[in-house]
Amino acid sequence: MGYFDKAKLLVDEARIFRASPLGRGPYLGLGILFFAIKVGVDMVVAGAFNEPYSILYYVSPLDAPLFHPGERLPFWLAFWAVALPFIAVGVWLTLRRLLDARLHGWLVVLFFFPFANLIFFLALAAVPSRPADSAPATGYRKPLPPPHGRGTALLMGAAAGAVVALGMVGTSVGIFGLYGASLFLGAPTISAFTATMVFARLHSSQAGGTLAATFLALALIFVSMLAFAIEGALCLLMAAPLAAAAALLGWGLALVFAYMLESSAWPTTPATMVLLPLWVIAEVVFPLPAASDRIVESTLEIAAPPEVVWNRVLAFEELPPPTELLFRLGVAAPTGATIEGEGVGALRRCRFTTGEFEEPITAWVPGRELAFDVRCQPDPMREMSPWPDLHPPHLDGYFATTHGQFLLERLPGDRTLLRGRTWYRLDIFPRTYWSWWADSFVHTVHVRVMRQIKCLAERDHKAAG
Repeated sequence: MGYFDKAKLLVDEARIFRASPLGRGPYLGLGILFFAIKVGVDMVVAGAFNEPYSILYYVSPLDAPLFHPGERLPFWLAFWAVALPFIAVGVWLTLRRLLDARLHGWLVVLFFFPFANLIFFLALAAVPSRPADSAPATGYRKPLPPPHGRGTALLMGAAAGAVVALGMVGTSVGIFGLYGASLFLGAPTISAFTATMVFARLHSSQAGGTLAATFLALALIFVSMLAFAIEGALCLLMAAPLAAAAALLGWGLALVFAYMLESSAWPTTPATMVLLPLWVIAEVVFPLPAASDRIVESTLEIAAPPEVVWNRVLAFEELPPPTELLFRLGVAAPTGATIEGEGVGALRRCRFTTGEFEEPITAWVPGRELAFDVRCQPDPMREMSPWPDLHPPHLDGYFATTHGQFLLERLPGDRTLLRGRTWYRLDIFPRTYWSWWADSFVHTVHVRVMRQIKCLAERDHKAAG
């Protein structure tokens, strides 16, 4: 079936339901009007149940009460009750707008993606109207003018790809608290596949245009996650190489489908979206094996004997403000340490910019070894975000320090080789990729602490000499 036949089928289906095309202006205006009404209704409902209210309910999977009933079941049911009529109106308006723009009706499924349908609404409001007889009566990939302009194809492709991925983020992170393969590999791959297929079907399967739609979708995803209080800037930067590689895979697969399947490629796009929720469900039912501890070791030579260095390993003065780039970007920086008691069972407290580590001593050999477990730890970082109190789930236990150790080795000439070791556990996939970042963070913390120990110990040794 050619594009013109599909457009005609859409028109015929719409006539059955007595739908009429809806232009950009009325669609945008009615959408804003109904959204404002819904905000007012939700505020009234929240006030009636004495519950807090936030505009982030509509865009952040971490805040939306619709997907977090918790112990507030009556409030949750009331919220859903007032949402359903607005959902029905939104679907009806969206179908009419798709008809006006001569876009395929299955795109209405993007309206149902949680937390991300705002992007689809804005993109659809920007697409120009298109008369029914303006679509060329030719098949796909013929050397005639494309069904839609490049701008429309780019906008809808990027919006569709972004909505799919953000819906996945909302489901995986916001609802299930999962940072697994479906999030970091599946979401960008299927997002790129969707963006490429939509662009190819509306305009052409040229590599340049489809690649632009793919990476515009990726940019929309990252900007939305930052703006909607889902994630911070540093974590997004760390995830960017992984997401870009997965997006390139999805883009390449989509081009193969676009060239090989032609007319049957269009329904392939919504079919691939089903893979994401199935992938999440599979990860919930069959979780990955528990992560084993990983060790990071750093060394530093100090011009002081071990018995002098030992005292500064136990406790050290307040450190100057951090200047390292990682710490300035929000990674927790050590600021000082104290010790309560002596020997095994003593409690070491290491202060960081985000809070305090509680470290009960497990090995105490003066001048040779100090080892401790980690009983309590603060957040590993403060997120860089327009939202000051942003606290994504991955800050709670997905990176956990379990054990620490200092080893002191005597060197000739009253010198000491100081070894710092940290054991940690990481529960984010793929662990190999994220361990590279975690290792560098832990090493940077080691270096900052050990340089302070070196400075103080060498000063003490010089003063004693």
